[in-house]
Amino acid sequence: MQFNGLKIGNDRHSQPDVESADVKATDYLVMDAGVGGDLLDKVRQEKVERADLVVYGEYDDSEKGLGVRINDFLIDHSSISLKDKSYFFHMLAVMVDAGIPVVRAVRSLAKRSTNPRFGRVLNTLASLSENGSTLSDAMMRFDGIFDESEIGIIRSGEATGRLYQMLFKLSSQLDARHDLYLKLWGAAVYPIAVFSVLIVVAVGMLVWVFPTLLNLLAEGGFGMEKLPLATRALILIQDLIVNYWWAIIGGVTLVYALMKLYIASSYGAVRWDYWKLKFPLIGQMLRKVYVLRFVSLLGILIEAGLPVIKALQITGNAIPNRIYKLKVQEVINGVKVGGKISNSMMDSEFLFPSEITEMIAVGEASASLTKVSEKVSSQYQREIDNSIKKLTSVFEPVMILFVGLSVALLALAIMAPIFNLSTSLGV
Repeated sequence: MQFNGLKIGNDRHSQPDVESADVKATDYLVMDAGVGGDLLDKVRQEKVERADLVVYGEYDDSEKGLGVRINDFLIDHSSISLKDKSYFFHMLAVMVDAGIPVVRAVRSLAKRSTNPRFGRVLNTLASLSENGSTLSDAMMRFDGIFDESEIGIIRSGEATGRLYQMLFKLSSQLDARHDLYLKLWGAAVYPIAVFSVLIVVAVGMLVWVFPTLLNLLAEGGFGMEKLPLATRALILIQDLIVNYWWAIIGGVTLVYALMKLYIASSYGAVRWDYWKLKFPLIGQMLRKVYVLRFVSLLGILIEAGLPVIKALQITGNAIPNRIYKLKVQEVINGVKVGGKISNSMMDSEFLFPSEITEMIAVGEASASLTKVSEKVSSQYQREIDNSIKKLTSVFEPVMILFVGLSVALLALAIMAPIFNLSTSLGV
């Protein structure tokens, strides 16, 4: 039995007589058609489990069972990742470019979505579009999922007849943001994991292991004055954890609450964003990320046909740091009175390095700001990747040194009195 030249079975079983039959043997992919036919019947009966696609505004679960309402609540409050949106925009661009109507494409992607909430959102978008709404207007109903820049890019694509091109651009940008997020998170996981494990192990030893050592030392006649300094410090820490754990938790909670209140205020939020930009190593990384987002998004919006001021407004709103928002607002005010983007950025080299300002000035002078933005974005993406590698390479030896010192101090505090006790007993 052959399959494209590869043997998949035994050729001896009931092959048709090629010479006496009108049908050629090559017309059969599998000679023993009866073998496995029952499995093919089972395949036909298999059903792919999919979440019910509902339309928000029309769907009402108030009369349904408690289990259904709880499930709907969990679905409606689940997260939608950048990867989900990137895949949607990319596949929508492919289908629109192939001539498939937008409504049909969106509804098809809603059925294929692996995210139940996003499937419901897409199904609602398709329903709104069927009733005469444009895709961008329908997306405005879900401003918590689609941000202003995504809606603006799609609206421009609809107005200029270049929807699939703008969708490809938008998909690429979201994909790049998702990859950058994974790289940043990957760089942060190692030190966070090591530090967390160290804290858990240290607390566990102080709560369950160290009391046994203290009892042993007490039976051996060792008072506090005979113990090494490291051991006495460890006893103090152990006493605080065991007897005053509630005060520690309360203090940490209070500091966290006060910090949240401070950041929630306009005064504190701006200063917190400034401190993040000044923080060693991390601040420099954040500035590069914000510059990358500013340049790449501005280029896409201008290519989409948006006016410069509108593009700057959307770009400023897309950057979460308030210091950058203030600066972008200054740039907008300068452009409104006839100035250039680059001129308004020159006095803030801390936020926008001089090479970025010069490249934008070249793009404005040659009316090729979109191309310049693409080149700057590509360059900054490489710099960020290199910075993440350097940051990871710095964190690893620092964490190893930190863990080594912590273990050494802990071992010294525990083992030193044991050695002293053994010596006093003549062991």
